[in-house]
This record gives sequence, structure tokens and C-alpha cells, in this order.
Amino acid sequence: MKSKHSRSVAMGMLFAVAAASVSAETAGSPSGLFRLPTDEGAPSVPRVLWLAIDVRALPLRQNLTLFLTRPEVRREPVLAPSPSPDAPDNVAAYLYGTVLHEGGKFRMWYYGLHATTPEGGIGTSPVCYAESLDGISWSRPNLGHVVWRGSRANNLIAVGDLNRPEENGFVVDTRKIKGVSGAYVIRDEEEPRPGRRYKMIYEQRGLGVAVSPDGIRWTDLPNRIPHGEPSSLYKYRGLYFVSAHASGRGEGDREEGRQAYTWISRDFDHWLPETVPSFKTPEPVVGSGWGTDAKGRWITPTGLGLYTQDHLGIGAVPMGNVVVGLYGMWNQRLPLWGEGGTDGDLGLVVSHDGLFFDEVVKGLPYLRSTESPVEPVPGKNYPTILIQNNSILNVGAETWIYHSRWRNVELALPAGPSGVEIAPNYWGCIALARLPRDRWGALGLWGDKETGSAWTIPVTLPNRSHLQINGSGCNGLRIEVADESFGLLSNFGRGQAVGSSPDSLDAGIEWGDHQLGELAGKTVRFHVIFTRSPTTNPRLFALTLLTGP
Repeated sequence: MKSKHSRSVAMGMLFAVAAASVSAETAGSPSGLFRLPTDEGAPSVPRVLWLAIDVRALPLRQNLTLFLTRPEVRREPVLAPSPSPDAPDNVAAYLYGTVLHEGGKFRMWYYGLHATTPEGGIGTSPVCYAESLDGISWSRPNLGHVVWRGSRANNLIAVGDLNRPEENGFVVDTRKIKGVSGAYVIRDEEEPRPGRRYKMIYEQRGLGVAVSPDGIRWTDLPNRIPHGEPSSLYKYRGLYFVSAHASGRGEGDREEGRQAYTWISRDFDHWLPETVPSFKTPEPVVGSGWGTDAKGRWITPTGLGLYTQDHLGIGAVPMGNVVVGLYGMWNQRLPLWGEGGTDGDLGLVVSHDGLFFDEVVKGLPYLRSTESPVEPVPGKNYPTILIQNNSILNVGAETWIYHSRWRNVELALPAGPSGVEIAPNYWGCIALARLPRDRWGALGLWGDKETGSAWTIPVTLPNRSHLQINGSGCNGLRIEVADESFGLLSNFGRGQAVGSSPDSLDAGIEWGDHQLGELAGKTVRFHVIFTRSPTTNPRLFALTLLTGP
């Protein structure tokens, strides 16, 4: 078994390409960036976000517990299937895809299903595209790139099969063209080549890779990822990551159920053949009777293993020094499809290296399918399956979580000359959940305690910096500064939030006449003291370190 030290060394080597741009001066002396010594091999950053849900950021706690925030779910979809009988998404609009917010406009790349037969046949469409000014009301622009059922007046994007010269300009024949089951996009601000500013991973005969100058016109790259069902593409510390569920092996060479694996590339052209086992849900033990047949033989989890699996990996989004994500809690039941069958919740996870994820509260859904249900069918009680992606956005004073809902109905596998799936009542849409910005959860006092405290991990401060607090009851929070070895620093013992409101997303912290800039170049920890009073019950959601005065 590899030691913690050897794993840290390996991670440091892996991220060396990203850290190479950080000079020796930045790494060891005052500069304009923060350095987190505990994240070995990581580059310095201009902003540090410590979330209350992240036990690795606030590891030492006394008399404190976590209170998760329940997101407010918009009951109506933000994008439902098109009512047009010829639309490529007239059965389902799925965010197996991405929403970006740029230049005052929201942009969406998504997965559509279309009707193929009057009996309920469904087919997978090419990549669909939509736009919005407010993130709520969406339009499907006519891009004119793909001929669909005799017309170019549609919102389809050409990637994969549709970028083959022999198919361009011709009517899409779904018997020849395999649809795209998901398209995940990032805008890469560090990319020096304008033609590669946008990057996409899409699912079609494995995972295809494409680049674009504008997010509309795409060029396929030759090196593909051979398999996996993804839920996100993200860039972190200079590397590209794709998270998916894949067919791996568990202990004793047993075939696994759905578990999260990650593929990595340093240049988006070449992907390492090795994968990272990023996150795994517990699987039944052979011989326990759970997940085995009457004779104790292992039942393949991808078929009849009746337990919670990780569907589609991690829908992950970097937020500076931390990656926040959701995973699909595929609660597999029999029958697999239809009433009483499988439903899907979303669980909350965090990561510091982009590779390995910690579940915030083990086994507890963060967003339940019953909280974001599909439109019902009269006389039926179909389960809802929620789908995560890399569309977690901070919009003004809120954090928005775009996700998909699909109705788990009876499904007939492809049969007969048509070769299409038959699923009457099938339906899927794109939904939105919201919470106050970065308020995924809060640290608060135990019900029978009046005081408590927490320590942050150490950080090396730059020339100029300041600390902000996202909290409620801020007048019951006090912040001390200590050295790396927990020794309190004089003049920094009574930091208080400033401002007129005790509830703030970004209240500044002041230590009288003293500024954090006095500690430039020093490695420090912050100590947060909680004190309850008859009028105050303090809660801490996040701490943020920023450069500048």
C-alpha cells in the first residue's frame, strides 16, 4: 500500500507542469499570490476559498457541526422538450452538458432526444445549443449548420459523425448517424490559441474531443478517450480532467457497478491511458447475501446489484483552490425501469487536487429527486432521476445549480427492423436549483454548547491581502491569527466582521488598527471563535482570502 507521503509526492510530480509557472520568489516570499503549503505541488493562487463543507480546509473543530443548506428548486423547467414534431429535442432536453455565463449571456450545450415512431420510439440527436439573457428563459437559435429532417433551421452543432465530409450538408439519417449522449464544454482563458479557446468532450462511440474559437464551430481532435459515461470536463491547476463512470474492477477482480473514474491530459490532445478511481460508493460484500444470488455468487452490479451506485462520475467545477461537485446517487432497484424502479439523487463532494473527492455527508443526498421531480403522468408514479454536470455557477449573490430530470419509464430495448428504443411517456427537462452564494452548508454550534471554534489549514500571505467572511450572526464570530504551529500572534486576537448587517456574504474582517499586510511572507492559520448569545446564533459558511488592501 502506498503511504500518504508517497501519494503526496506523486501528486506533486503530476502537477509540476502547472506549478512550473510559479517562480521561486512566489513560492517562498511575499508576492501577489497565496500559497497553501499543505497542497504539495500546487501553484500559488490569487484567491483562497475555505468552505464550511470542506473538512480538509477547516480540519480542527470543537463543539461545531455541519448544517447543510437546502437549495431552492425552481419547480418549472428552464428548458423543456420542444413542442415541434420535427425538433431534435421534442422528447427530452437533457443537461448532459454545460451552461456558461459570459459577456452578459448564458450559453448551453445539451443532449436532445427526438421521437422516431408514433408508438414511443426515441432516438439520440446531435448536440443541441441554447442561449439566454437571464439564465431562466432560453431560446434555440437557428444555427444553420446541420440539415435535420430537410431543414437547416435548427439549433444543432456539428461534431463527431457530423464533421465527416461525406455527411456535411445532407439530411441527418439517424440510422447512419449515432447521436451524441452528452457534450461538456469549458472556456479556457489560459489558452493562447484563439481557435482552441473553447474545449468539448462529447459521448459518441467513446468520448470525442473537440476545440472551437466560439463554441459554435468545432474541430475534432484525433485522440479520443475509449469509454466512459461522463458528467463533466474541467481544468484545474493547468491540467484537463474528465469525470465519468466506467467499467472498473473491485477487490478480488470483481466487476464493479457504476463508480467514478477520471481521465487526465496536460494539453487536451493526449490523454493518459491510466484512470484515477476518484470516488467510489460502498459495494456489497461477496457472500453477504446483499448483491449475491441464493448460492452466494456475485451478481454483476451493472445489472442486478441493488445498492446506490455513482452514476456518471462527478459533475465538478473548480472554484480557485477547491473543486466542488455533485455525483449521481443511482439508487438501483428492481424493476430497473418503470414504476417502483431506480431513482437518482445528487450527493455533494469536494476535492483539493481534482482527482480524489470526499463526500461531505456520507450517503446523504444534497438534492433529492423528490425535491426536483419530473412532470407526472396521470395514474402513474414514475421515479425521477437527476443528472449532474459542470454547470455550477456563481451568479451575483447566488450559486446556481443546473441539472437534469428524467422520467424513468418502462423501456423496451432496440428490437425489430427499426432498431429504436420504445419508451412511451419518456420525458426529460433541464432544471435549476439556487442557494445564496457559496452557502452549501454552515458550521454552527451544538445545541447544548455556547462556544466553539475551528482552525483553518495554513496559508502563506502575499504583500497585501484581506479576509472576508460569509456568515450569519457574524457578531458572534471572532477571528484570531496564529502562526503555522498554532501560536497566537499579538495584535491579531480580536478580528471582527465590519458592516451594518450581522448576515453577510462577504463581510470584511478587521483587527483594529492592524492589517494582514503586516504579516506578508508569513505562514499563518486563522482561528474562528463561535459564541452564542440570547440574540445571536453564529453560522460560518465560508472564509475568503483576497489580494489587495
